[in-house]
Amino acid sequence: MVKPSEQPTRGGKVTVTQALSSFQGPIPPPAILNQYGEVDRTLPNRIVAMAENQSSHRQYIEKWAVIGGTVLAYFGVICALIIALAALYGGYLLIMADHDVAGTIFGGVGLAGLVWVFIHGTKLRQEERIRKDRENKNLIKRKS
Repeated sequence: MVKPSEQPTRGGKVTVTQALSSFQGPIPPPAILNQYGEVDRTLPNRIVAMAENQSSHRQYIEKWAVIGGTVLAYFGVICALIIALAALYGGYLLIMADHDVAGTIFGGVGLAGLVWVFIHGTKLRQEERIRKDRENKNLIKRKS
């Protein structure tokens, strides 16, 4: 803001300078961190500690997300095995009870369904990995 005593006279020029700065991430640059320290000497340490705690928390959450994904994958395989064995056993029981066609269809459809689910799931995971890879490459290109 220009003070009244600094009002330009007719034909004079006023130069206004504006400086902007920005940063990314949880920890500000050292100069700004020092300015926080001028307000309260404990602020720089508290800001760094907050960033460290957030990082530890994020890593903890990511670790459990990976563990959870692995557990769910194994659980899915175990459930599929149980269903496959049940379909085969049901088909076997029907064939042993002289229902050859019904037993073959029951066992065959159960197994075919599981095979389709595994193939379809594998295809979806592969497409997801390809999509994420493209997104990451595009992000890297934009940052360059």
